[in-house]
Amino acid sequence: MKYSLRQLCCFLVLLLAPGTLLWAQDGSAKPTEKEEEGKKVRFNGLGRTILNQTAIDGSVLDSDTSTIQRQTDGEFLLDLALNATPNDNAEIQAILRLRNEFGGFFGAGVSVEVRELWARGIIADAVEYRAGDMDHVMTPYTFFNVEEEGRINEATAFAPLRDVINYEQFYQEGNTRRIQGAKLDFGLDFTQILNEIDLNAFAARIRGTDFFTVPTRFIAGGQAQFSTDVFDDSLGLQADFGLNLIHTFDDLRSGNATAGIRNTVTTLSFDVTIIDRDNLGLHLVGETGQSNLQFKQNRDSMPDFEEDDTFLDAGLQLHLKPQKLKVGLSFIDVGPDFFSIGAQSKRIDFEAEKTYYNRLGENRDVRMPSTFDLTRDRALYTFRLSDRLGVYDPRFSNALPYGPATPNRRGLRFNASYGSEADELEVFLDGALLNELRGQGTFELKSFALIRAAANLNIHRWADWKNNLRLTLGYLYEQTNRDGVEVEQIDLTSNLLELGFEFELFTNFELLAGAKLLSASGTEYVPLIEEFNDVRDFPTRLNFDDTETLIAAGFKYTFKKGIYLTLQYQSFESQLGTNNPNDYQLQQFFAIYNMNF
Repeated sequence: MKYSLRQLCCFLVLLLAPGTLLWAQDGSAKPTEKEEEGKKVRFNGLGRTILNQTAIDGSVLDSDTSTIQRQTDGEFLLDLALNATPNDNAEIQAILRLRNEFGGFFGAGVSVEVRELWARGIIADAVEYRAGDMDHVMTPYTFFNVEEEGRINEATAFAPLRDVINYEQFYQEGNTRRIQGAKLDFGLDFTQILNEIDLNAFAARIRGTDFFTVPTRFIAGGQAQFSTDVFDDSLGLQADFGLNLIHTFDDLRSGNATAGIRNTVTTLSFDVTIIDRDNLGLHLVGETGQSNLQFKQNRDSMPDFEEDDTFLDAGLQLHLKPQKLKVGLSFIDVGPDFFSIGAQSKRIDFEAEKTYYNRLGENRDVRMPSTFDLTRDRALYTFRLSDRLGVYDPRFSNALPYGPATPNRRGLRFNASYGSEADELEVFLDGALLNELRGQGTFELKSFALIRAAANLNIHRWADWKNNLRLTLGYLYEQTNRDGVEVEQIDLTSNLLELGFEFELFTNFELLAGAKLLSASGTEYVPLIEEFNDVRDFPTRLNFDDTETLIAAGFKYTFKKGIYLTLQYQSFESQLGTNNPNDYQLQQFFAIYNMNF
């Protein structure tokens, strides 16, 4: 796809329209002491301007005359945060969003909404509280926002669009989930055996009623985190452990609903420091617990359906401190009926309608989500909690599609890491060798092999340069097998390779390039899941012979911290086997201007 000089100039002119990008949407807008000491009310926020032009080509269009071959869109957005501190122990923040779609002149396409509203403070200098919108996280098996598929060590070239997705879907550091409710935090100190106890509890509404058959859904839970004194000074023997509870339930008093679910997960998490010396650290870490799922036709009746299951995740973590090396090995056993709404809900909804070219071809078939979509299309992402296991794409993740809490898995997981961002080389490795505990549609069991590797080569540190020069690498390998008669047999292999290049040509001006290469070959069955995570059906066996190539190149200029302009061109090609008439290519040119204030 070719872009004319006139089109490029139009993009650059439109980019210079005023824009702004929120600095911290869940944190307070704390001022510096020098600039705003004593002020009770402060304003800050974020502005963003995005312009895209996307085009499609390929053999899929030979029999498709209805698809528009070029689309141009974008948005101008302002999130204005009002932060007030009425006293030293209270804080309130509201974010007002103003948004105008590209082409919406004279008020057309303009929307105004309250994006965020919360209050927090301290009671009696002891108890912290928060009410309204908040981000919360517990453990990987109770309340946890697992990372999405399709990336391992993604190139910086893909970061601007990834940041937009994360911001819009409230994805924060630490695998937190965005909810709306209230929570309390407080701690207790001790003088013997126990060092301290940290307690927290929360409750939130995660679904409203339709006043007919859909009841209001709530989630509530809490943690008690215990930390002991050091039992042996020579070894550093010490233990941290926690009691965790999460409960999701439907309020059958809301509307005319007569049926609802109850999902309770209780766990014990632990981190036992066996050795902690200057040159060596050894920890026993893990979590174990059980889940309970009920279905009730009436709030006062006995459950019409109930199932329980357990899990165990335990292992050793070794830290060789002088060598900057960490290695770990753990055993996992997650029962086939283990269910945790707060931990197994996915970020990506593979059944959602894509923003760009959702249907293609003579029969207007739904296009399968690709690496291109996963890097840019926020419509595929969600922060909502699901009451059933979501659809997944085995090309991207088959061994652990729901993260650590994926049910029906037993086996070993391993990990290793070397170096840090301050070193010349950083290396990360993790993987798993797993088997099913219960067959799906057969007594034969699937086996899974998973390897994820990443490396960052900081060339500027090798050469002692001031400007940044870095190469990045990410690699994912998955192998799935199942024996049996021909109709039962499965043999699927997938590979995802990521490459990245960053070069600071001169101060604050970076040249960026990145690539994603996906290949998948073999066969697999992906079950259709109904309520209570029971398998409803198995569609026709999927036969994969797919390759996808996504290449990005552009530049980024940072005016100052939090304010930057980036222009990029991306090219994507999907090949679905030899001489497949549904092969297609996508090209994209986009520009983003972000300003934090």
